[in-house]
Amino acid sequence: MTMEHIARSFKVSLSVTHPDIDPTQISTALALAADRATRAGSSRTTPKGEPLAGAYEFSSWTHQFDAEGASELGVVLEGLVERLQRHQQFFHRLVREGGSVELFCGVFAAGNWDEILSHSLMAKLAALRVDLRLDVYPKNDDTAP
Repeated sequence: MTMEHIARSFKVSLSVTHPDIDPTQISTALALAADRATRAGSSRTTPKGEPLAGAYEFSSWTHQFDAEGASELGVVLEGLVERLQRHQQFFHRLVREGGSVELFCGVFAAGNWDEILSHSLMAKLAALRVDLRLDVYPKNDDTAP
């Protein structure tokens, strides 16, 4: 059963945190450009580049995927997991070294959002050592992406 009659949209990003990796290594390994990246030990800044006090305690890297026009989050995630599976060894290394890998899914829905994420999808994410984060927002004129 699909719920295509309910207006909704998705934002999906891949995020990596690690004690000290150079974020350019992540971009190179995954062949994806970072939308935001910081390196452990470097001076902190706002997303707009304004300086902040202190230094980053860990490295972080984020890439946002294009989910424009998608009506089923599970379909989007299945396609992404298929693309990411070739990087399994890299993800395992990151986690082994104390890092984490996460697929963040922002769901903007006008009304009820009901979707099944299959056990096979969850098994593939687990095999990759990729965590799944869901954040659901009521969609109205003020919060629409």
